[in-house]
Amino acid sequence: MPSDSASTLLQSGNALVAQAQAVATQDFAAARALWRQAGELFQRAHDADPGLHAAAFRLGQAWIAEAHALQKEGSEDATAMWRQAALQCEVAFALDPHHAVTAMHIASCYAWAQDADAKLAWAQIAQHLQEEHAANMAADEAAR
Repeated sequence: MPSDSASTLLQSGNALVAQAQAVATQDFAAARALWRQAGELFQRAHDADPGLHAAAFRLGQAWIAEAHALQKEGSEDATAMWRQAALQCEVAFALDPHHAVTAMHIASCYAWAQDADAKLAWAQIAQHLQEEHAANMAADEAAR
């Protein structure tokens, strides 16, 4: 499917994530396989449109799911996967530097990777963006 658009790939990946979430508590191995397939689609979406925040962000989230799975298994690779997920979310943040949710994901990844300084820095960025968003919403509401 090389002609698939980033949007189509994202939709297909999101559908797999929904399936994975539906079975995760009954069959973690099946859920993990679905998350991995979704991650592959998110990677293809990101490759198809490297400037699309949603594709970069969903790929980061797929790597977060993989990091969680490795953590759950007690794998020594979990910390490295947390760092990889953080770096991918940083790519997404560079595409939309006002997206507080992305900054919080990065902070969480660094917390799991046991990098307290990076976690604190990204948490502060996220807090600033959330406050900025709230102020903008209040100003918009007051202008009405």
